[in-house]
Amino acid sequence: MRAAAPALPALALLVAATAASANELTPPFGHPMTEEGQTVETQILGDFNGDGYGDLVYVVQGEDQRFLRVVTSMAGEFDLDMHPPQELALDPYPLGDGTLKVTQSAKGKVLVFDDLTGGTSAVASTHRFRWDAKLQAMRLIGLDATLYSRTFAHDGQEASWNLLTGDLVTRTLRLNTGPGERAYDKVGERKRKKRSRPVRLENSPGGDDLLGWPSAK
Repeated sequence: MRAAAPALPALALLVAATAASANELTPPFGHPMTEEGQTVETQILGDFNGDGYGDLVYVVQGEDQRFLRVVTSMAGEFDLDMHPPQELALDPYPLGDGTLKVTQSAKGKVLVFDDLTGGTSAVASTHRFRWDAKLQAMRLIGLDATLYSRTFAHDGQEASWNLLTGDLVTRTLRLNTGPGERAYDKVGERKRKKRSRPVRLENSPGGDDLLGWPSAK
């Protein structure tokens, strides 16, 4: 059972402590992270828009709902009306807590979100987001997804989509008799172009959507 989310002041102190150990970033205070009945699953702080102030990213879960939220500060100014949080609806019933991390690219920091959903047939997905100065928002730049059987009952598939180049690579995971990761052979690799206009974080497809898995909405 997940512990209840700490009260907002405690969360603010936690984020402030995180900021102190991560390039001395100043987090966007004043944002109510949760509503009644919600808990924070995971959170991270990073300066994605390059203004020197921390942007707060977290996954919040409530009854039959779950969201990835990004709260962006603008040069130290924080106004929910002017800069509302970006929010991506997620599968409300993950197989474990999602994970967040920040990596560095030549064009700025990248937010990486890993999630695992499904049941005996599971989909592992990795979303990559980066700040887009023209959109003034986080946009999806990459999506990887893998469908596999947790009981080794059927073949699987995987896909990797680079939205910056439009490159889409897909493979079939063919079940064999090996244990663990060796239970699947990667065959039938296919490369093609899947071009897209910039996709804001809140409009990002899920791993199910990329794979065309029947459970995709």
